[in-house]
Amino acid sequence: MPLQPTPSAPWLRGLTERRCSRRGLLRAALGAAALAPLAACSVPGARKPVPRTAAEIAAAVDGFWTGRKKKGRLSFANYTQYIDTDPGDQSRHPTLAAFTRATGIKIAYDEVIDDSASWFGRIQPEFASGQGIGYDLMVVGGDSYLTKYIELGYLAPLDHSRLPHFARYGGAAFKNSSFDPGNVYTVPWQSGMTGIGYDPAKVGRKITSWQDLLDPKLSGKIGMWNDAVQMGNIALLAIGVDPEKSTHADWRKAAAWLRRQRDAGLVRSYSTATYQSSLQRGDLYASLVYSGDVFQANQSGSRLEFVVPDEGGLLWTDNLCIPSTAAHPVDALTYMDYVYRPEVAARVSETVQFVTPVPDARAVIAHDAAAATGKRRTLLESLSTSPLVFPTKADESKLRHLRVLDEAEEKQWNALFEPIYQS
Repeated sequence: MPLQPTPSAPWLRGLTERRCSRRGLLRAALGAAALAPLAACSVPGARKPVPRTAAEIAAAVDGFWTGRKKKGRLSFANYTQYIDTDPGDQSRHPTLAAFTRATGIKIAYDEVIDDSASWFGRIQPEFASGQGIGYDLMVVGGDSYLTKYIELGYLAPLDHSRLPHFARYGGAAFKNSSFDPGNVYTVPWQSGMTGIGYDPAKVGRKITSWQDLLDPKLSGKIGMWNDAVQMGNIALLAIGVDPEKSTHADWRKAAAWLRRQRDAGLVRSYSTATYQSSLQRGDLYASLVYSGDVFQANQSGSRLEFVVPDEGGLLWTDNLCIPSTAAHPVDALTYMDYVYRPEVAARVSETVQFVTPVPDARAVIAHDAAAATGKRRTLLESLSTSPLVFPTKADESKLRHLRVLDEAEEKQWNALFEPIYQS
């Protein structure tokens, strides 16, 4: 179906100009989290039994969806600039309009989420009192807050019989995450990789391993993050341990690896906010990065490289989920399935430039590139061929998920990893 108007100059500017992206907000959120890490560890409210077995999940799905019907409208809460936009009017979103034309369901779309912590704090009182939060669909990061939503019974179990496009087109790497095995409550919205970004002209060789971040030749030119979650997980990879299978003893070894790097004077800065600009200026030669940051930096003229190290990198997702108090859950579920159509995923990816969980969107973008001209064609060709947007099979095989922590483990984890960048 036609989803996008004929490209125009303003639309091209939207694709090529630096935007305040979800990645920027994510970095800012991580910086805030570093100041008040996992502040919602002790959330008031009664935790509810989480269905674990196939029979328990089936019963929960049946109990929630029986008798629910389409009502012709839904409200959607998202992060800023995290969906396709109309070049002539940034408040309009072509894929949302196409959804309404195709289904008759009207969408009230709001970009009201700044970060996981503030969003959870805003809606938690309504959840705790059993009231609606004003939205039928929302985007939640794959972090400790998502675990809390699930444990507190705040999310609706998904009826996968109504998600045929997710089943058919969702990439295997983006399913069965550590925080939501079986996608009982969530499906990925957008995704990305955490690995090493570097300037080959400065480093003078290829970087292939986390151990390269212990190279004395890079002393004072390495960037790490003030984020205990990401730091702990990449250090586990560095010592050869899958984070999802890690033990407390592994955590201590990972922390020792990070202290060794710090005490050798190798790290110039621990910052989630400045590493990209520092890499582009040459203040840093190599840094922990998001894959999308390198893609955008290179679109601006940089010549950086991104690598998923031999020991592995991290795959993260932001996720669509339906509040258990939603007034229009059938309509929300219909939209969830709609965004897994390759042509829809391609339109969103062409704007936000994240890793899409729909690999078949690549062919759509390539087709769009072949029909385009000038800068639009150049950009779409870059998108469709970039391993930073469509990871290679070799990179996918090395990607791992974040360790899921319970409340007690969070305290132990933070006690190990926070002092490394705070001291």
